[in-house]
Amino acid sequence: MTPSLRVLMVSDVSPTRILGGAERVLWEQASRLVRRGHAVQILSRCPAGGAAAAIEQQGVGIRHFSPDRRSLLRFLLSSILQARRAVARLLSEAGWEILHLYQPFSGFGALHARRAKGLPSLYTFLSPAPLEYLSRHGMTQHHRAGLVGRAVQLMLRRIERSCLLRATRIHVLSDFSATQLRELYGISAGRIVKVPGGADIQRFQPAPDRQSVRKDLGLPTDSPVLLTVRNLEARMGLDTLIRAMATLSQHSPGVVLLIGGAGSQQETLESLSVSLGLQETIRFLGYIPETDLPRYYQAADLFVLPTRELEGFGLTTVEALACGTPVLGTAVGATPEILLGLDASLVLRDGSPEAMAEAIRRLLEAIGRDPSASLRWRQACRRHVESHYAWDACVSRLEAVLQDLRSAEGRWIADGGLPR
Repeated sequence: MTPSLRVLMVSDVSPTRILGGAERVLWEQASRLVRRGHAVQILSRCPAGGAAAAIEQQGVGIRHFSPDRRSLLRFLLSSILQARRAVARLLSEAGWEILHLYQPFSGFGALHARRAKGLPSLYTFLSPAPLEYLSRHGMTQHHRAGLVGRAVQLMLRRIERSCLLRATRIHVLSDFSATQLRELYGISAGRIVKVPGGADIQRFQPAPDRQSVRKDLGLPTDSPVLLTVRNLEARMGLDTLIRAMATLSQHSPGVVLLIGGAGSQQETLESLSVSLGLQETIRFLGYIPETDLPRYYQAADLFVLPTRELEGFGLTTVEALACGTPVLGTAVGATPEILLGLDASLVLRDGSPEAMAEAIRRLLEAIGRDPSASLRWRQACRRHVESHYAWDACVSRLEAVLQDLRSAEGRWIADGGLPR
């Protein structure tokens, strides 16, 4: 039997508050490794408004550090320095064998900590930090435009590049992200390992009675229901989806769109909806609690992913599919990798409102004409996730990568970097 691993995970985000894909990936990987008998400690920045703490959650140790948020420069520098100090302290307290790093600031601090030199390390690359920063302009007080924004982007590029060059191996969730690594940072394919994200197929599964779920949620039972769950930010393309609904409502009245999530663009998107006369057609749900998310996926006839840029994987895509709900997505980032293996018609021919409206109408009409089509879609979507994107299988592959990192031999193969 292979001895258990001792993994120190270091992240800029905390799993105690799941706000997006980064937190979800971190938590699913950490908690499932613990269930497999490994020791895992997470070190992260505390969530905004929270205090530094040390807790245990489902067997995973979680320790927070609290950066100085009084200015952008203090926030960035203190994130690095506090992570470095905390990692040095943790490495002196316990025999952690592997560093698993998730974002550039805490990752940079960890890789420069005392005792970190010589430890094998895995860096999870979810999205290029400079491009992610640019796409989030205006989201928070720390996301700036102008000279300050350009300076931060340059610093992010240098910090992330340093992390990528120092890490033993780099983990990506998609071929799209692997291509970004090669093109933006010149990382060789032999240093990259692909292990996709996944869905919890016990939590996310088709409902026995979709109509009953809709009644419980206060949704119409006699109209098609579309769903999207996104951070309400410009790169998510939600304005395109709203404009598509204006076209769709002319040909298919009665279709309802649910938009879950919060963000800096909420007021703008709501105003756009009203200006197009869609206030009765589109419902803004706000942040959907984790406990309620499966039911919204189950209730929808179709999930729409209108992303404009930087879709490094798309956990909502596989979660919706796990619930038996087809996903219609733009040909952006990793979305085609997930959907083309299921049905090519689920990838939009272009990202225009007109193409989106036409694809939605065509799929809803096909389901409406054939009562058995909905069941076939549900079964096909579910099988696709069970075969390729179940979290347990994904973490099993990650476990093999970490075990190989720890080994003296560290043999790697080119097709995804998985161990022999």
